[in-house]
Amino acid sequence: MRNRLLSFLSPVALLVAWEALVRLKILDIRFFAAPSQVLGRLVAMAASGMLMDDVSISLQRIFLGFLLGALPAIALGMLMGLSSPVRALLAPIAAAIYPIPKIAILPMIIILFGLGETSKILTVALSVFFLVLLNTAAGVLAIDPKYFDIARNNGASRWQIYWTVAFPAALPSIMTGCQLGMGFALTVIVGTEFLGADRGIGYRIWTSYQVYDIETTYAGLVVTAVIGWLLTILLQEIEHWIIPWRAAGQVRTSSVHTSSQEQSSMKRYAGIWLKAVRPFSFTASVIPVVLGGAAAAYYGFFNPWLFLLTLVGSVAIHAGTNLANDYYDHMKGADGPDSLGPSKVIQQGELSPRAVLGGAILAFALGAAIGLYLVSVAGSFIFWLGVFSILAGFFYTASPAALAYIGLGEITVFIFMGPVIVLGTYYVQAQQVSWPVVLLSLPIGFLVAAILHANNLRDIEGDRAIGKRTLASILGRHSAVIEYAILLGGCYLFLALIIALGIAPLWTIIAFLTLPTAISLARRAASTVDTKILNGVLRRTAQLHTNFGLLMIAGFVIGLFVK
Repeated sequence: MRNRLLSFLSPVALLVAWEALVRLKILDIRFFAAPSQVLGRLVAMAASGMLMDDVSISLQRIFLGFLLGALPAIALGMLMGLSSPVRALLAPIAAAIYPIPKIAILPMIIILFGLGETSKILTVALSVFFLVLLNTAAGVLAIDPKYFDIARNNGASRWQIYWTVAFPAALPSIMTGCQLGMGFALTVIVGTEFLGADRGIGYRIWTSYQVYDIETTYAGLVVTAVIGWLLTILLQEIEHWIIPWRAAGQVRTSSVHTSSQEQSSMKRYAGIWLKAVRPFSFTASVIPVVLGGAAAAYYGFFNPWLFLLTLVGSVAIHAGTNLANDYYDHMKGADGPDSLGPSKVIQQGELSPRAVLGGAILAFALGAAIGLYLVSVAGSFIFWLGVFSILAGFFYTASPAALAYIGLGEITVFIFMGPVIVLGTYYVQAQQVSWPVVLLSLPIGFLVAAILHANNLRDIEGDRAIGKRTLASILGRHSAVIEYAILLGGCYLFLALIIALGIAPLWTIIAFLTLPTAISLARRAASTVDTKILNGVLRRTAQLHTNFGLLMIAGFVIGLFVK
């Protein structure tokens, strides 16, 4: 606790001392802007939109350059580590080029590719490539050879050895290279934006220096530092997610000043809340946002910063809806200890009903806050979409509306997790309503409604017992099974329609690869009344939604580059 306090107080003390030294005129204000002045300039830049514009274009260049450099570097680095001929061929070249400051190569890249975006992204990619390449190769070479021998003795193929031995064992080194590479990417992009750019953090620092605008120069430096810090945290979180065994090892060797019991308690509490928001269900809100963003990019509009905010806001509203549903279903007796659907954090006493309701309100508040920012960018249309989305999420189970209890559940999720999210995401990017986009959102709407209907089909008897009127319980099992098949079929029918009308690129036809799964699910739902089997149908319907959506998105991305 003391160390955490010191970590917080040290930068605060530095800023206070800096402010005092400037106020007392010990530091020359011509060269050292006071923190309060820098903060004021940051607020003004944010209010004008200048800050968001500079940050978004710099981040776009960083991420594109990072991906362009890191992905081939990982593949080639793995090959270098596993193959001595490849290593002998490439290692001298990599060792020779790696020490060259990549900013020094910028003039040559500009000669070849001009002053546009390509030269900046390629410079970042080169700065990342060799760092990740050498770290990946070193990670593979550090693996104990006995692991490869064990895999071979058990009949593993070369491909299996690659994925089950070499790649997992090299992941710590790969992530170290990625973290270093991301830091270099930020440094390089700021440097490249000094030359031949009209937007970006580096451009803003350079132009403010030229006119001796010290406050803006410091503001740019602060933003650069914050971006670097956030990127580091992002990569650390990714590392903890994909290399859990490394995180566990770090916990075991952490400082004795941190109580292991406290860590365990905090981890358990976080795990309870993670279970409560049901993150596995977030694909239902993520897929339509990504589809809307992909469609916007395909039609010539894309801002990565606004896309990221839209994604976070959509997930926040979805999390709030899940928590509110659990609270009101519990209060109305729809969810009990034996229910298959909910997170059961209330029923098992892990969280109080009041805490779950409070979590729902906080999640809705986060979604609303992001929505208000998007309103300032895109206008009142987004405001009304956001208001109705929050109301639909809250009153899905809350009285007096309780939409899920009066047979309107499928219609609600069809509208708000299909057309509303897809069109809203597109509108934030393009700032215009597009009816073709509404049409291309319908297949996703049909599938998300099918997920809910599969849930209600499973729970027909239980819902009837408590007086919950879903479409399935109103129609009866036979008609409900037909409705489920119609929802699945409607998805593919409208996909064929939007392809035929030219609204979606021909490449989206790859989503039809999921059609056999849909046919199998419709048959399974019609052939059983077993709730456990129907629970499996529900899970596979959610997987179908995800797979179909990803393939449809892939079709738009391919169409973006291959026209």
